[in-house]
Amino acid sequence: MVKRDTSTFQQNRQRGWVVVRSTKGLWAALTEAGRKVPGGQWRRWGLRLAIGWVLCAVVTAILTLLARRWEPKWLGQWDERTIASVERGPMSFPDAVLLESPGNLIYMVPLVICGAIVAIRRRQSVFAITVIVSYVLARALVYLGWSLWDRPRPRGIAGGVASPELHSFPSGHIILALSVYGLLVYAWCRASGSRLEQTAAVAVGLAWCASLGYARVRLGSHWPSDVIAGAVIGLAWVAAVIWAWRATSEPDDSVSR
Repeated sequence: MVKRDTSTFQQNRQRGWVVVRSTKGLWAALTEAGRKVPGGQWRRWGLRLAIGWVLCAVVTAILTLLARRWEPKWLGQWDERTIASVERGPMSFPDAVLLESPGNLIYMVPLVICGAIVAIRRRQSVFAITVIVSYVLARALVYLGWSLWDRPRPRGIAGGVASPELHSFPSGHIILALSVYGLLVYAWCRASGSRLEQTAAVAVGLAWCASLGYARVRLGSHWPSDVIAGAVIGLAWVAAVIWAWRATSEPDDSVSR
């Protein structure tokens, strides 16, 4: 009995770490499913993604430079008045902490990874890659805006306890939230055959991201214009990502030829 148990233990050790085995299995499933997608569709997916990102980068640059120019003229005063009214609004500071949490890195990264894993297991390699690329390239848009204008964050709410000193414009929380939750909502609508369910999914997604943005302003983590600009950039980016993803469901011209 002792020898048998020792032999089993040795066999389990030779198999290696479960994380490594699982990762290898996911990679094998991803590459296998990816090979089934025609090369023409992959190229169209990549081209659309590149075009979409460049256009969104232009939008980000224009919004950032305009806001930077308008801030001393009228935008700063509007932000101060608006953030003061939000502070007097119905949302408390603790509630805002709760509502803005789903946009934090500690939530978003696991969500992206889990979404990719589920897609791989369902043999949907394009969506698995798309959800990861959507998040990574959205961060690049955020960094672009921050590099063009290092706007100071608000300091008037709760002594600035929820307000880092740098990089206020645009709101990275909103851009990243829309890039992930927006894509998941679209996938939900695409899988559903019910118009009512699709409408409900869009409404829930918009309300979710809107409450997150409102909470960021309530905490004093962002000026209202930061959140508005983030919403414009985020919506433009998720539209570009969806446009790229749809390329893989269109007929491949190279196959027909």
